[in-house]
Amino acid sequence: MIFRKATFEDIDTIEQMIRAASARLGAAGIDQWQRGYPNRQSIERDIEAGVGMLLCEGATLLMYGAVIFTGEPAYDDLTGGEWLTAGDYAVVHRLCASEIFVGMGFAKSFMFAAEAMASERVKSMRIDTHPDNKIMQHLVERLGYTYCGDVVIESRRLAYEKILE
Repeated sequence: MIFRKATFEDIDTIEQMIRAASARLGAAGIDQWQRGYPNRQSIERDIEAGVGMLLCEGATLLMYGAVIFTGEPAYDDLTGGEWLTAGDYAVVHRLCASEIFVGMGFAKSFMFAAEAMASERVKSMRIDTHPDNKIMQHLVERLGYTYCGDVVIESRRLAYEKILE
């Protein structure tokens, strides 16, 4: 598997991945990604900023996510807890799988690759998810992330952090 930066040649496939993920969340009754975000412009900004990342098997795109090193402003207003670390961190946003690879463990592989990349620059990784998104909560908890409190991004989100070794 290859972990690489997304390019504008990938954008149509990534957009399809995000639309399918949005539909899955909606069908599960989860009010996340249901208001037109993320969208094509989000992906374009990720690619322009060099933060859009892909997990691929050959030419096949398995997973997409943004790995950001410039912080997340909403994380400055954590409530109900505290972060494990202070200072610089990486954050993963917009994590989604290609429709035919959902449930095959590639999210775990993406996160491991993102953590390895981030560990060269920062001491922790942060991520958030909707309170009803039990699949994502289970993933991050299984990967050793600690629930640190709540943030607001569109609505309440559960915020997690993992200290990178």
